[in-house]
Amino acid sequence: MATKGTHDKFFYLLSQMPGATKEALVWQYSSMLTTSLRKFYEKKPEEYKLMIADMEIKMAASRKTYTDPEKKRLRSSILLRLQKHGVDTTHWKNVNIFLLQPRIAGKMLFEMSVPEMKALIPKLESILKKDSAARDSEIKMSERN
Repeated sequence: MATKGTHDKFFYLLSQMPGATKEALVWQYSSMLTTSLRKFYEKKPEEYKLMIADMEIKMAASRKTYTDPEKKRLRSSILLRLQKHGVDTTHWKNVNIFLLQPRIAGKMLFEMSVPEMKALIPKLESILKKDSAARDSEIKMSERN
């Protein structure tokens, strides 16, 4: 049974990870079992420990590279394309839900390396072109009627 303060470390680490959500992390590390931190801790304690360890590693890595100008530029480029796609980028939850889709990136933005972000941009551009072509096709069809 979890006691008061059991998840303090989790919430501290979560607060240091821009864009991360409790639900997304728990869902991912619990192998899509639950979004409840308490249930995850009780049912899969080893996976919970692994999640905490991974969060600590990511936090340490992000502190070293967060100011990297290239990474910052790439994040901005990705967010701009997401806005064009209609994703509300004022909330990290929306950004991460979209990016977590396996056919998009399968990861949250803060988890992506520079090469992964570079590979994502052309994919997002392709999606935008397909959406634009579909809209143009719909407009032409409606003009004919």
